[in-house]
Amino acid sequence: MENSCFDSAIMKKSVELAEEHRSYLHTIPEKAFEEYQTTAYIRKVCEEYPVEIIDIGMETGLVCWLDAGMEDTIALRTDIDAVPTEHGPHHFCGHDAHTATLLGAMHYLCTINDILCGKGKSLPHNVLFIFQPAEEGTRGARAMLDHGILNKIPMRPSRIFGIHNRPEVDCGDIIVHRGPLMSEKSVFEIKLTGRPGHGSLPHKNIDPIVAAGTLICSMQTIVSRNIDPFQPAICTINSVTGGKPDNSAPETAVLTGYIRSFSHETHKHMEERLRSLAEGIAEAYQCRCEVEITPMVPAVVNTDEMYEPAYRAAVAAVGEDHVKDSPPSLASEDFAVWGTKIPSFFYWVGSGTPGKDSAPWHDPAFCVDPHYTEVSVPLLCAAVIC
Repeated sequence: MENSCFDSAIMKKSVELAEEHRSYLHTIPEKAFEEYQTTAYIRKVCEEYPVEIIDIGMETGLVCWLDAGMEDTIALRTDIDAVPTEHGPHHFCGHDAHTATLLGAMHYLCTINDILCGKGKSLPHNVLFIFQPAEEGTRGARAMLDHGILNKIPMRPSRIFGIHNRPEVDCGDIIVHRGPLMSEKSVFEIKLTGRPGHGSLPHKNIDPIVAAGTLICSMQTIVSRNIDPFQPAICTINSVTGGKPDNSAPETAVLTGYIRSFSHETHKHMEERLRSLAEGIAEAYQCRCEVEITPMVPAVVNTDEMYEPAYRAAVAAVGEDHVKDSPPSLASEDFAVWGTKIPSFFYWVGSGTPGKDSAPWHDPAFCVDPHYTEVSVPLLCAAVIC
């Protein structure tokens, strides 16, 4: 925060406010598309600033526009939902800290713009603040685009930046990665239908459980035998449902799972192999087969075009020694959907406490380091002004 890009006193206040927001948001976790209290709180805070709140026709989430009178706009996006669990939603992924970060950045950018306007100047870009619902489940970005956000805002952004905490990275460090950062994802459901009957007469039944077992084992060859070993990929089963604890063979067995990869070509090949295997094994075991594969999100890819300005902003926020690279993750993020419409860059901001083992995303022990916003707020501000 000693960088000349920033007014240190105003930045200090912005970080303090972000921490206050984070403390409150942590107490009202809400699951995807049900972030009503969270949205109301964000709206209340945004109404304190000289921004235009734009109605895009959604019940949750919020979009604000800071008009600096410029011909170029930069968008900053955050996610606002919590992780759903059997005990209710909890902020086990740090979206409360992300939301607080964007509110802190709004305070700084609006305050600085007011000061500059008093001197006949302005920020170098207009700013679009996007508080996105429903990142968990990777549906919120698509919903905002489907509601026509890009047609309802005053100006289409030339760039969009997003952040996500990373507990495996020490707080104070920022990961600036060139190329694929997070994976493309699709989910699938395979329904195998046989012929039910009494377990004492197996020759008169067609048991889909046996076909399902063979398919589960055979699926392991999709990655191990069909995919280039230098291309990271996952094809896995999440659930198997079929039968009852009685003496009958069931009629159906249903398998669900997902496919993840960084390469779209690899992804399509895995989908084709999965469908072919399922249909072939079903035929071999005299079952009928229905395969439904649903694309969820593309890969998050930080392009060469976006890398240099993103790197400069990170250096401005924390200094060159704390800007680092990291291997990508096969987790998925629907920030990728924004990247299909607007040149985009996605940062990982360290949220782990140095010297301690930090619980991963979605773990009940997950915790964001208390100093996280001291890095995340300056980073988003630097993406606009540095």
